[in-house]
Amino acid sequence: MNSKHKILIIQTAYLGDVILTLPVVQNIMNQLPGAEIDFLCIPQTEIVLQNNSYIRSFIVYDKRGKNKFSKLKEIISIVRKSKYDIVISPHRSFRSALITHFSGADMRIGFDKNSMSNLLTHRVEYIKNTHEILRNLELIKVIPGITLTKENEILKPELFPSAEDTEIVNKVLNTPHFYPDVHRGKDSIHSTHLISLAPCSKWFTKQLSESKTIEVINALISSGYGVVIIGGKEDTAFCNKIENGINNPNLLNLCGKLTPLQSKAVIEKSACLISVDSAAAHLGVSTDTPVVQIYGSTVPAFGFYPLTSKNAIVENETLACRPCTDHGRNSCPLKHFKCIEDLDAVEIVNAVESLVKNKLA
Repeated sequence: MNSKHKILIIQTAYLGDVILTLPVVQNIMNQLPGAEIDFLCIPQTEIVLQNNSYIRSFIVYDKRGKNKFSKLKEIISIVRKSKYDIVISPHRSFRSALITHFSGADMRIGFDKNSMSNLLTHRVEYIKNTHEILRNLELIKVIPGITLTKENEILKPELFPSAEDTEIVNKVLNTPHFYPDVHRGKDSIHSTHLISLAPCSKWFTKQLSESKTIEVINALISSGYGVVIIGGKEDTAFCNKIENGINNPNLLNLCGKLTPLQSKAVIEKSACLISVDSAAAHLGVSTDTPVVQIYGSTVPAFGFYPLTSKNAIVENETLACRPCTDHGRNSCPLKHFKCIEDLDAVEIVNAVESLVKNKLA
């Protein structure tokens, strides 16, 4: 296939799903360097794709709110007029399937679990017991000219904070009285004692409770670490309660104050990231920073564990009720939430210290 062909990738799910789709873009450009790749996403995730040199342009699809049918028709029209040769849809929704089908592309690639897989020209098996990045890469193996092997495949998502993003992060980390062991330079800040913590998720059963978050932060501070809380604007109220409950200068609450790319820059300057099963963990994997990932109602076998050798998993493996869902719930069905509440903060700190020690070795 001519490497100059136009390719559209459709991923209209959450931020983490977009990050885990980026290796698809990177591997296509590595093997078909003349390809022109566009990316269709929702307004909430466009920001993480900024400054990405692999992507020619974005198509932003606001699928929420009123006039959903009119919005879908408009997006289908835009895609069809662009005359793509290949459309790839890791997302498996009904609307993504319709956009893919009506694109008019010669190759319309998606998973066999797609809600309308019969509209695809190439159906790829959705492999359950593997990482999401590896699942997504299966989609491009059907494209002529692409041959992926363990030796040449690119698994690490690339994100591109701007110079302004880095400057903003340096400024906020330079807050007076925040952890004194942070190494401050004119243009850089880093510390072997700085820990990023992302305690929140869109789903209650995937995130830390308020009491468990406070317990973990106090254990980290007692062990000599400074902690930076990161998260989206929707997590602000939760993290403000945590900040007020701890009231310690070794805690810096940046939740809701940073973009995803700026949060990535914070993680890069940290000795370790602690994250629940959420997009923040995938931001961490896009860096060289070790990741401690905490699982509540979900499990690593679903394919969203840190795809890096620098990681540790913390989960309650004694519960027969886990996993209770494949993505998350708004409450614990059994009302006890033991998958989070019974976790040991000391075990989490020990996992951090082990990873930091190995990083410095």
